[in-house]
Amino acid sequence: MFSRQALALSWKTVRPYFVFSIILFFAAMVVGGTPNGATGYILDQIKNIQELAQQAQNSDHPQTAMFWIIFERNLTATITTMYMGIAAGIFPLFTMAINGMVLGFMFGTLADRGENVAALIVKGILPHGILELPALFLASGFGLLLGVSMIKGLFGSLFGKTDPWALFIRSLKGTVPALILLIVLLFLAAVIESTVTYSLMS
Repeated sequence: MFSRQALALSWKTVRPYFVFSIILFFAAMVVGGTPNGATGYILDQIKNIQELAQQAQNSDHPQTAMFWIIFERNLTATITTMYMGIAAGIFPLFTMAINGMVLGFMFGTLADRGENVAALIVKGILPHGILELPALFLASGFGLLLGVSMIKGLFGSLFGKTDPWALFIRSLKGTVPALILLIVLLFLAAVIESTVTYSLMS
């Protein structure tokens, strides 16, 4: 499971789904940034983000509170995205679409107000996003892989194929080292967001 050969095989298997997750995310960003990109659900997501930020600011130690809020929220979201993908990969698709649209809507709204979106990206997204986004794409990639391999396993069993669950079992095992990597990436991203990004945006 943790051998170099096993890790290389796991990455080779999940890579197409990882790339697809990136494409879907940025396509959703474009949609979210259009004039009609806002939906009630997206606005609710932004409101939740604002409430979490306000909760951290109102605490005795804002940066520490922000770290734990960010880390717990992102870790829960990525784990859910990865393992809920077993249900035909629907949840990872939904996660990528919503996250991309929320970000696109925020950028579009700020651009309409005449704000410097490029500066926002450099200061408010890039420092922690360089770790956080790949973690999200990896979780989505494994979620999609689990969904596809689950479907193949079910149909393979129905049609009497030899060892129909081999891909699903291998994919499930591959999530273990991936999960360890996700925890490390999200921990570092939360540290950066609650310190570097916090300082730059304040």
